[in-house]
Amino acid sequence: MSIRLIRPIGPIGPMRLIGPMLLMLLALISCDRYELEQYYTGKAKVRVNVDWMSHFGERPSGMTIMLAKDGDAITFSDITHDVDGYDLDLEPGYYKMLIFNRTSGEYGSMGFNQMKSFEQAYAYAQQQQRSPDFWDVNTSYMREPEDIGCAVDTFTILPEMVDDRFRFVNWKDKGGDQVDTVNIQEVVDPMTTEMYIRVRVIGIKYMASVIGNISGMANGFLLTQAWRRPQRGYHLLDNWQCSPITYEDADSLKSVGYITTTIRTFGLPHGNEMIEQRDSTSNVLSLCFTLIDDTRHVFRYPVGKMIRYRNTDTDPSTPSNTRGGFYFSKSDVTLELDLIVDAPFYNDDEVPNLPYAQPSGTGAFDADVEPWGDEEIIDIPM
Repeated sequence: MSIRLIRPIGPIGPMRLIGPMLLMLLALISCDRYELEQYYTGKAKVRVNVDWMSHFGERPSGMTIMLAKDGDAITFSDITHDVDGYDLDLEPGYYKMLIFNRTSGEYGSMGFNQMKSFEQAYAYAQQQQRSPDFWDVNTSYMREPEDIGCAVDTFTILPEMVDDRFRFVNWKDKGGDQVDTVNIQEVVDPMTTEMYIRVRVIGIKYMASVIGNISGMANGFLLTQAWRRPQRGYHLLDNWQCSPITYEDADSLKSVGYITTTIRTFGLPHGNEMIEQRDSTSNVLSLCFTLIDDTRHVFRYPVGKMIRYRNTDTDPSTPSNTRGGFYFSKSDVTLELDLIVDAPFYNDDEVPNLPYAQPSGTGAFDADVEPWGDEEIIDIPM
């Protein structure tokens, strides 16, 4: 008997592959299936908890966090809207950390520089755009700073804080037996302050308006050191309030009142915090009064020795910031400031004394009073 083999003609068709593929699929289904796995990378879990309300008093919409590892160079920086805390995975090392509200690009009143250096990073005041007047020619003004707060800290991640075993775990066991998360608590401190200015004015009933400035104020601060920058600038004083007028000694001509204003500022420059570090010309208060007859008169007062920190003393002739002998610290730089141009530290000839004036166009005349000239500048030493 003979057997005859019949050879297929043409290529193998797709239908001929279905059988082997089906067998392979059934074999795979019948095999044991392992869960997805992950491994630890040798870093510590760090949770940074941020307290904005205790000192800063406002919870922002965003914050910046920066780290320098084992040196001064910033090695990590991020921006987040989760302002209550931030999670980090950190290798062992010595870390310096800076946190501040918002981002460096969101402040219109200040700029930032040296932001790649932890120790040297600083904020500085931007300049106002204002046309100069006769009384403040060649004077440029710092913008009043927006509220900014910083938290600064250092910490060390030790090797024992890190689970550095190279191993596999079930993906559902997210925690495994990893070491606990390191929790760090941070409190944000404000980096700006206020300055309150109060000036006694004689002849205040002749005043129509007033504008002024004060020199010698700090032009920024170091973000990680809190110290104010030694660079100085001017603040424009253009938002004054006037108290009710009184008459002293039953003299209807001696009208007396007070003008007051409050400004946002970085404070006093580093090296001028203590009264004994300042002389009278370290800060100069200038006031330009426009009277009801449209004449203008300028008074300038060297007040460097008269600025004091609020609620620290009552006598500006003593070092206000030694506070009973304690050394002035970084935490004191944003204490509120007072400048009071008034008795008992100023006599009548040391405060603005406005000349007699009549409203323009009234035709009034007083032969007993000699009016001052227009745009007169008076420097008063103290």
